Amino acid sequence: MNPKLKPALFGVAGFALVLALAIGWVGSQSAAAQAPGQKAEQFYKNVKVLGGMDANLMQPTMQLMEIALGVHCVYCHDDNNQRRDLDTKPVKQVARQMLQMVADINRTQFGGRNVVTCFTCHRGSTKPDTLLPYNGEEGRVTRTVPGPTPTVDQLIDRHIAALGGAENLAKVATRVLKGTLTNYGHLDQVHQERAYTTRTPIELYYKGGDKRQVVTKNIGGDNLATFSGTSGWNKATPAAAAVDMRTDQLEVARLESIVVAPGQIKQLLTDLRVVGEEKVGENSTWVVSGKARMLPVVKLYFDKESGILLSTLYEQQSNFCCHVFRIDYDDYWPMNGVRMPSRWTINGPREAILVYEISDVQVNTPVEDSRFVKPGPSTAAR
Repeated sequence: MNPKLKPALFGVAGFALVLALAIGWVGSQSAAAQAPGQKAEQFYKNVKVLGGMDANLMQPTMQLMEIALGVHCVYCHDDNNQRRDLDTKPVKQVARQMLQMVADINRTQFGGRNVVTCFTCHRGSTKPDTLLPYNGEEGRVTRTVPGPTPTVDQLIDRHIAALGGAENLAKVATRVLKGTLTNYGHLDQVHQERAYTTRTPIELYYKGGDKRQVVTKNIGGDNLATFSGTSGWNKATPAAAAVDMRTDQLEVARLESIVVAPGQIKQLLTDLRVVGEEKVGENSTWVVSGKARMLPVVKLYFDKESGILLSTLYEQQSNFCCHVFRIDYDDYWPMNGVRMPSRWTINGPREAILVYEISDVQVNTPVEDSRFVKPGPSTAAR
C-alpha cells in the first residue's frame, strides 16, 4: 500500500451509518412514509414543543439530544418501542422545558438563529458541566492558499484518472463486495452495555453509478439499506417492513458511494468550490466544499499528490444545528483496471467508529435490478 494514500485516524470525529440510530425513537410511526413538507405534529404523536418543524428533522433532532446528553431514547421515552409517544417518564417534561428554553434563547438573543443547542451546556452529560474543557481535540483547519488553485472540475477529473480513468470506470457495470463491518461501540450514561465491539459479515452491491445495497448479516437476519437514484429504503430484519429513507439518509448513502462513482458528485452536491488546503493525517489535500438539501456542509479532501479522494466530511442537519461525520478511505485496490478503497472508516458523534474492510471484490457479475426495488407489504417477510 502506498503510504501517501493512507489517512490517519485521529480522534473520534465522524460516524455515518450508525444502525442503532436508524431504529429511531418513534416506534411504529417509523414504518410510514413522511409526505413532502409534512410537519412534525402531523406525522408524530404528542408533539408539544417542536411543532412546525419539518417532520424529516425529527429523527436527527432526537439524535442530537442523545449525543448532547450521552443517553439513548429510553432516557426520556417509554421503554416499550410502541409507546414512545406516551408521557410515562417525568424527565420527558423536563426535556420539553429545556427545548423551550433553548428556543427562547435563540429567538430573543440571536434573532432566531440556532446558535445555542443542548450540547452548548451538556457536552455529553446529563448534568451540564460548569468547568471549562481541558485539552480538547482540535478539528482540521482549512488554510487558504495564495495564488492560483485547481478548479473543482480539475480535482474531480484527477480523482477519476487516479481511479483508472473515465473509460475504464464506464466498463464496470456492477461490483459485489464482501467483507466485515466492525462497530467499535460507545459508552453512554444509560446503556453501558452498548460499549461492546461487534464484527459482522457484510455485502455491498453496486450497479451503475446510482444503485447500491448494503447487506449487514446480523444474527437476527439481514439488515438492508438500499438506494436507487433519488429514492431509498431500509429493512431492519427479514420480517420487518421496508421503510423509506429520510431525505438526509438518502443523501448520506449517495455521498458514501461517490468514492467509486465520482460522476455522482455534481448530481448530489451544489455550490461546489475549492476552499483551501488541509492536512489529512500526513497528507496535504485540496478541500472542495459543497452542500446537499439536508447536508448543509460537505467537504471532499483530494490528495494533492495522487488526486485520490482521501476523506469526506459532512454535517447532518437537525432542528438545532448539525452533527459532524467523517469518512476516511484507505488502501485503494487495483481491480480490472480501476481502483477502489478496501477499507473505510466512519467516525462521528457518541464516540463510535465503524470500519468497513473488504476481502473480496467481484466486477461485472450479474446483479438484478429487483434487488434495489422496495419490497411491498406482501413481500415484507421474505
